[in-house]
Amino acid sequence: MSISLCGAAADSLGREDIQHGSTAFPLACYEDEVSRFFVPWHWHEEFECVVAISGVIPVDVKGARVLLQPGQGCFLNSGVLHSVARTEGNPAVLRSVVFHPRLAGESAESVFWQDLIQPLLQDRDFRWLKLEPQIPWQKAVMDQILEAWHAVVFEEEDHQNLARYRLCAALRLLVRNRPSQPLSRQDRLSAQRLKQMLRFIQLHYAEELTVERIAATVSVSGSVCLRCFRQILGMSPMQYVIQLRVERAAELLLTTDRKINAIALDCGFSDMSYFTRTFRERKGCTPRQYRGRFRAPPPP
Repeated sequence: MSISLCGAAADSLGREDIQHGSTAFPLACYEDEVSRFFVPWHWHEEFECVVAISGVIPVDVKGARVLLQPGQGCFLNSGVLHSVARTEGNPAVLRSVVFHPRLAGESAESVFWQDLIQPLLQDRDFRWLKLEPQIPWQKAVMDQILEAWHAVVFEEEDHQNLARYRLCAALRLLVRNRPSQPLSRQDRLSAQRLKQMLRFIQLHYAEELTVERIAATVSVSGSVCLRCFRQILGMSPMQYVIQLRVERAAELLLTTDRKINAIALDCGFSDMSYFTRTFRERKGCTPRQYRGRFRAPPPP
């Protein structure tokens, strides 16, 4: 039941518009090969825990790139902006569990919510944590997450209750041991603005965009917009637009038979020579070479 997160849509606030699991069991397990796909910047209400199985998994969180070696993981709190970069042909596999707080906490009146969920949701300074296997409690978190993943994917007997038990154990360890990551009021405001601007770009990246148009979506000046992007993502708004356009084009080159000039137009490049030059600068080869080098052969 593993599926890919690539190309996920988002709502008007930049929140990922995917239901992870079902209303009755709001949990989903994923196993993704990230050499051919990427997950753009997004956020969701669910908690997420990613564990690297093979290769190196590049996870971006608030402008910081976390490189996960096999056996390492990353916990992402609810509402945190993050993305997963493509590994460009180098095989890399991750497993992740995405689950809504109510799966473990039931309701705000329950002791589970008060002990396991509320401390994480209210701790705005705790946004994410890289998990190291040599730290016993962090390894225990990943072990619990992978046990839950295995139970759900292979539909073990009573897997819903087993998965919930494992996730509660992981959350208990996080609540007790989480470090402090101070975040100022201005940083929180910038992050909220950025979420909305990213959502706008992801909806309109194929159109003509300017810093002023992007800034207008959150009623700020162009300079404030620039500061938000550079502070959190480490790049300008237009650099992000170009990156997203190139990544979308790369995805279409690998997953469709469409002509390259049609892909360029659909991704916001009206000039083929500019598209080829920009693509080569970021990928190290032309679009045609990229398709020939990285596209998986058709099944026999």
